[in-house]
Amino acid sequence: MSIKKVVENALNLLDKADDGIVLMNMYNEVVYPADAAFKGQVVYPYNAKSFVEESFRQNGIDLKDKELRLMLLKLLLSFEQMEANKVRKGKLNELLKEAEFKDFGKLM
Repeated sequence: MSIKKVVENALNLLDKADDGIVLMNMYNEVVYPADAAFKGQVVYPYNAKSFVEESFRQNGIDLKDKELRLMLLKLLLSFEQMEANKVRKGKLNELLKEAEFKDFGKLM
């Protein structure tokens, strides 16, 4: 399973969680309490955090490691900052081409 799918599933699961608890039926499907009551399904409470941790551990990422989580956050923030700078630099280059400032920023 790709890491993108794992992240999507984890975010979806956490959206359905109530105080970190999700309700799962016997097929390991996450069920809303109202749906379970309406359909008369038997559901069991499950810790959403441990479910997400297990999903990531199966894909080689140990989310229990606080240092790894901080490194992942730093990586993502750095990547987003580089993308934002790339867009700004492209806009600046377009402006400079339009205004024909070929010597802009050079020491004379």
